[in-house]
Amino acid sequence: MKKHKVVFFAAVLAAVLVLPNISAMPSATVTPNTSFVDAVIMFNPSANIDLQNFDIIREYDSLNGIAARIPLPFYRILEKSWFVSAIQIDHDVTIFQDTLDWGVDDVEAERVWGGIENAADVVSGNVDGTGVKVAILDTGIDYNHPDLNDIYAGGYDFVQNDNDPKDENGHGTHCAGIVAAEDNGEGVIGVAPHASVYAVRVLDAQGSGSISDIVAGIDWAIDNNMDVISMSLGASSGDSTLESAVNRAYNAGLVVVAASGNDGHNGISYPAAYSNAIAVGATDSSHNLASFSNYGAEQEVVAPGVDIYSTMPTYRVTLNSWWYGGLSQDYSEMDGTSMACPMVAGVVALILDADPTLTPSEVRDILHTTSVDLGSTGWDSTFGYGLVDAEMAVEEADSGGTPSDENPTVTIEDPTNGETVSDTKRVYISASDDNGVSKVELNIDSGTWIDITNNFDGTYYYYDWDTTQESDGSHNINARATDTASQTDTDSISVTVNNGGTITDTMHVASIAMSYEEVRWWFWVIGYDVYTEITVHDGNGNPLEGVTVYLEMTLPDGSTATGNADTGTDGTVTFVLEQGDSGTYTSTVTDLQKTGYSYVSSDNVETSESLTI
Repeated sequence: MKKHKVVFFAAVLAAVLVLPNISAMPSATVTPNTSFVDAVIMFNPSANIDLQNFDIIREYDSLNGIAARIPLPFYRILEKSWFVSAIQIDHDVTIFQDTLDWGVDDVEAERVWGGIENAADVVSGNVDGTGVKVAILDTGIDYNHPDLNDIYAGGYDFVQNDNDPKDENGHGTHCAGIVAAEDNGEGVIGVAPHASVYAVRVLDAQGSGSISDIVAGIDWAIDNNMDVISMSLGASSGDSTLESAVNRAYNAGLVVVAASGNDGHNGISYPAAYSNAIAVGATDSSHNLASFSNYGAEQEVVAPGVDIYSTMPTYRVTLNSWWYGGLSQDYSEMDGTSMACPMVAGVVALILDADPTLTPSEVRDILHTTSVDLGSTGWDSTFGYGLVDAEMAVEEADSGGTPSDENPTVTIEDPTNGETVSDTKRVYISASDDNGVSKVELNIDSGTWIDITNNFDGTYYYYDWDTTQESDGSHNINARATDTASQTDTDSISVTVNNGGTITDTMHVASIAMSYEEVRWWFWVIGYDVYTEITVHDGNGNPLEGVTVYLEMTLPDGSTATGNADTGTDGTVTFVLEQGDSGTYTSTVTDLQKTGYSYVSSDNVETSESLTI
């Protein structure tokens, strides 16, 4: 085939065609304001292109084409030229990848299997949950979902008593995606994307189930050699058979993870409250405890549980109905400790992938020592040991588990308890730890903690306390030491400041605050929890600990409820009346009692407070 020759003179932007009877092609002129574009140009196979003075980016010899930076007017000319078979402005393309949910990112899971921050694909050879079996005791799973079909490994339906644990609600599918949604270039990616997920259906289409079915699900998990049980379910009261089942699973080597509950109050739901279950509270993207999340003495860790984007069944289920929230099919966002629970179950799967020999107790120790401390230093009833950190946990598991680490010790050496002090008093504190003290702090009367770590004379940490800035009377000195594992110890003493003023051992009510929370069953309000917070101060205006507060509450129907409880270190105590009716509540402090103090009711800022619901 004979090739026709075309010569490009980029400097003058003229395309000259060397052919019989045709002497020139249209031209375009460059001006200072001419726009340039990056273009991909494919020439006809018969055209022999001679490129002169062109800003060539790439040449495609076999394809007879180029990528070049050319003026926009010339691009328009080439679009209509016979010797150009195709022309297109260059543009970017991206790889197909999964969506990294903010919660999965927040627990740093992607740094484990993806190797970098914000990764959305698994790097071969990294820890990713491979070989770890996670039983999700829930409403079932849409096992044909494109983000779950490869990691789904089986299960059982104890609601219908068959081998088809298909999700009719949507809750279980959402939890499954959080644990292990696949790395397949679409949808979302889970915390442990190569873990094996098993659907153990113990809840029906409305999300309800019996204790007997949950116990059967735990029994199935033990019989089928699961490694992790994830239970985003619960009740407000315990059951001895359920506790026994949890204990047996734990003793059989299964790590049991459960949601703390969504009542937004102090009190962990069951089975999360059992000692052999990991109770998981929920946080938002600002690392605050979610408003709905329960908290309390059994809170172990927290994980993201607000606006969590995960898998939903590809067919219509209960949660797609408008009266159940109208969630989308395929993928949707949900809130709850139900979402935080599988976050932690996924992190546990990563830990066990890193070291399959770890016992449930060792896994829990790793979570305790590697979680990011939130709230008060060390464990607290709101956040437990803190926000789980998959990267740190896997590093700890890879290194052979958690080393022995004792709590630090701290002692206020001088002054001594009960001593009278005046002017400027140097407070001496001793602190020690087997692996090193990282911080020593002090406060007066539960005020702001003052870091005195750098005030060290070789034997003691010290603080020069100007007592003249305090009122004469009783004051508490509190010391706190923190070690390198964020474990803490505290010590407190009481001293009397006497700078010639008047010492007053009286007390009064400083404030009364009332509030309420709705008690819901699904979407219906069935009552109200009414809270009354009382704050007590001494005669010098300082919060007073250990005061027994006597409270009388008048209810909407005219009847009364009474109670008494002691104030904490902040001088406050909170009373709650559970599941009351709408109407007006009036809380009245009837008495304050504390040895060595007299209650002066005339000093009360307020004695009663009312709240109308």
